[in-house]
Amino acid sequence: MKTLSKFNYSLRGLKLYEFNFRLIALLTLILNSSPVFAAAGDIINNTATIDFVYQGSSLIQESSPSGNSLPGIGNGTPTSFIEDRLINFSVVSSDASVVNVASSQPAAVLTFSVTNNGNAPQDFLLAAINTTPSPFVANPDNFDPVSPMQVFVENGSNAGYLLAEDTAVFIDDLAVGSSATVYIVATMPVTNIGDAAAVALVAQVAEGGVVGQGIAITNDDNGNISPGGTANIIPNTAGMETVFNDPAGINPEDVDSAGAQDIASNGQHSDVGVFFVQVAVATAVTLNKTVTVIDALGGTNPHAGSTLRYQIDVVVSGGSSVNNLVITDPIPINTTFTPSSLLLNGVVQTDANDTPTDYSEFNGSNIVVDLSQNGSVSVAPATPNLITFDVTID
Repeated sequence: MKTLSKFNYSLRGLKLYEFNFRLIALLTLILNSSPVFAAAGDIINNTATIDFVYQGSSLIQESSPSGNSLPGIGNGTPTSFIEDRLINFSVVSSDASVVNVASSQPAAVLTFSVTNNGNAPQDFLLAAINTTPSPFVANPDNFDPVSPMQVFVENGSNAGYLLAEDTAVFIDDLAVGSSATVYIVATMPVTNIGDAAAVALVAQVAEGGVVGQGIAITNDDNGNISPGGTANIIPNTAGMETVFNDPAGINPEDVDSAGAQDIASNGQHSDVGVFFVQVAVATAVTLNKTVTVIDALGGTNPHAGSTLRYQIDVVVSGGSSVNNLVITDPIPINTTFTPSSLLLNGVVQTDANDTPTDYSEFNGSNIVVDLSQNGSVSVAPATPNLITFDVTID
């Protein structure tokens, strides 16, 4: 917007002059209409100009931080500063309710989302902390998972925690406005049906910008500190500074890495999920394998020509059925599989891969028995599954 003013003035006996006065503020930082912060480290320049008529000549003069009295474009100096690094992020549980588990269950999983709401890519260090009370009033916290609990970051290839795939233990360079999925993986102790364990995921902001885990940022330039950090109050300068603006925990169980109530602007944020014991004992599968020597000469000595009869007992226990249960057993070296010797619960299985006839086979190097019948059935606890096959010692 342009503002024009006309006025007369006298200065040390000089004649009266009429001139136009115009002040324009020029910002080089371009902001869009969305509520996205300027990027940390951006340089913001500001230059004011004045134009006037002096002794019949039209002149333009630019501003300078130290003052500029020399007319002409390019003779001024912008007043500049660097956009500070604003650290703001959130941790939110992705589980809308308790996560049902069994007593003694391994690898029980809670799921969270960490979102970078600041103005620079950041690393985040992660920790699982036992906390109380539970965010679910009907399921009060009364036990802790087996220590230590583990924390992993989803790599983005497939949804849901996968042991072989989700192996990162920190968030690396999370972009502005982006979220990462994080899993707390824990083993349940022996406990009772109806018990509950509240667990918080605590994220700590860390230096980003390079591949690998950055060091924790434990203080900002306004005197705010993380647990274990020290105050660092620096007067505002033209350089890029760090400002914590992360929110406080909403509920009493939202804690920091020291186990205290999470407060605002401490470089940490947390949320809580709950394991709820619904089954008394976790489902387990046990394989018992034995071998009997059938000596071709009438004894029990394992020499060349003798038969080895292997027996595998597959036992499912606990409160739930098992899906996709497939047993694979390689034929030992220096032995030869005995054709048509593969039996399941006393029933002869064909050696060929001829499902759905019997879902068992000898594939040239292994015997394979698919108790799930190509994924179509579940194997219930206490169901007998006895596999036997013979090999001859070469």
